[in-house]
Amino acid sequence: MPLYGHELSDSITPLEAGLASFVKLDKPDFIGREALLAHASPERHRVGLKVTSRGIIREHQDIYADGKPVGITTSGTFCPFLAGAFAMALVNADIPSEGARLEVDVRGRRVEAETVPLPFYKRPKKPASAQTK
Repeated sequence: MPLYGHELSDSITPLEAGLASFVKLDKPDFIGREALLAHASPERHRVGLKVTSRGIIREHQDIYADGKPVGITTSGTFCPFLAGAFAMALVNADIPSEGARLEVDVRGRRVEAETVPLPFYKRPKKPASAQTK
């Protein structure tokens, strides 16, 4: 879940955070509409990261692709249920949401990560017969 102050803030728009489905730009005027329209094609977007080497990614760590800076992490931790370390990040719009191999600077050491779809986990749907009981 995107959290205000991490994946959303005064400098991170709902469009960058991947929440466009909650922003109705076709509505008549509303507070912030013009600011959102000015950034309707974000230069960065929120992605999920799965750590593929040893390490745990936290917030505010630089992300690199082929040695070039491409973004920054917004949050991260070890997820026992998923048996691995995961994070969310804001990366350049040209970085794919799935399958991009990246490196994250964790206290001076590069940790390998891969972009993965969000959300990290989806609860399985119950069969229709179980929902009526």
